[in-house]
Amino acid sequence: MLDLRRFTVPAALAVAALLALRAAASDGAENAPPPPWSAANVALRFPDPDAGADPGGFVGTARCRECHHDRHESLGTSFHASILSGTAKGARGCETCHGPGRAHADSGGGDVLRHPLDVPPREVIGVCVRCHASVLTKPVRGHRAWIAARSADGDARPCTQCHEIHVDRGRPEFAAETGPFVDVAALAKAARPIPGKRCILCHAGFHPEMRRSGHAALIREGEQCGTCHGAGSLHEASGGRARLIVNPARQRRKASNAGCNRCHASGAQVQRWTCAEHAREGTGCVTCHDPNAARGHTLRGSEFDLCGGCHEDVRARFRLPNRHDVARGRVRCSDCHDPHANRSRVRDRDVRQRSCEECHAEKAGPFLHDHGIKRTEGCVACHDPHGSVNRRMLSFARIKPLCLQCHAETAHDLGKRRYDNCISCHVEIHGSDIDRLLLR
Repeated sequence: MLDLRRFTVPAALAVAALLALRAAASDGAENAPPPPWSAANVALRFPDPDAGADPGGFVGTARCRECHHDRHESLGTSFHASILSGTAKGARGCETCHGPGRAHADSGGGDVLRHPLDVPPREVIGVCVRCHASVLTKPVRGHRAWIAARSADGDARPCTQCHEIHVDRGRPEFAAETGPFVDVAALAKAARPIPGKRCILCHAGFHPEMRRSGHAALIREGEQCGTCHGAGSLHEASGGRARLIVNPARQRRKASNAGCNRCHASGAQVQRWTCAEHAREGTGCVTCHDPNAARGHTLRGSEFDLCGGCHEDVRARFRLPNRHDVARGRVRCSDCHDPHANRSRVRDRDVRQRSCEECHAEKAGPFLHDHGIKRTEGCVACHDPHGSVNRRMLSFARIKPLCLQCHAETAHDLGKRRYDNCISCHVEIHGSDIDRLLLR
């Protein structure tokens, strides 16, 4: 035990306070309520509907099979076959999910059994979590968020909205070699189209966004999500397996772009894309654009962050003391660059000169005596448009060595200090209507 007599009075008080806080924290941890998704809270929130049922109300699977032999057979080939064999914990055969069946059997089917489509969703979940509580106690594939989401009637969403109970585990969608599908055409050979309203049952979060997007016409024309994502029957039957549907964001860029081009091939931007450096490098449309976003807001982020994600060296230059203020959005990358068309040696002058002249018209002219470098190398011959440690974003800290890059031969005695700053005399450096040598 810690002997406080070994400490000075202030130190002993500090140690005593620390021990008291630790004891309080320990006591608080012991008395703290269980986490919201603990096994105890899951069982409390979704109670077992048969917990207090009379054991005499259960008749056994053999009695069920007398009338429902087809359902019994399908259950035997499903992922729930263990509840028939009795190997599942607490299994009662068919009555594991459907509840006590004696009244139903004795009345010749007149007394209705529990059916997932006819009972409150919370009751369905209560049945499922008997065996599958770990899906909620552990964060598995977003099931917590799904279960927590409220539906129109104010109740939780049932598991059976995605999962089939009697589904044959030998069906092709459950085979390990099925999928992933690289494009819509390949998926169409294995799956059938489904109405978009069935997609919305699970993907309701995307539906409102699509209503405001440029692809809203796809919803108005029969809600055809499959136009971009492909036939959805396998994806639906498997409970939403990602490899059984086409996600443009996960496709190879060539296949993803081909999907966009099915509708956008005639657009001016897509036509210019054929000469774009981005196209040559294999950049996909969905790399920058979110097809589900509202019209006019399809970019996945600000241009500074989006472009800078690939062009990290350029983004770093926008942090230098003298730069265009792209980071705060006062200037955008697209003000100078056309992401759908700029390409080296093809549209080079647009970037090096014409894009600068849109904002700096006073430097553009036309002048009677122009600075010839603008017509060949453009403004970037002297300036670094992305940013520089030098004033006016110049490529050199001093004017003299910058000018000597082109004007190495000069009549001036460059050893004299009066010639250290060329623009002290050649002040009209961008062009002049008066003097051929760009003097005052």
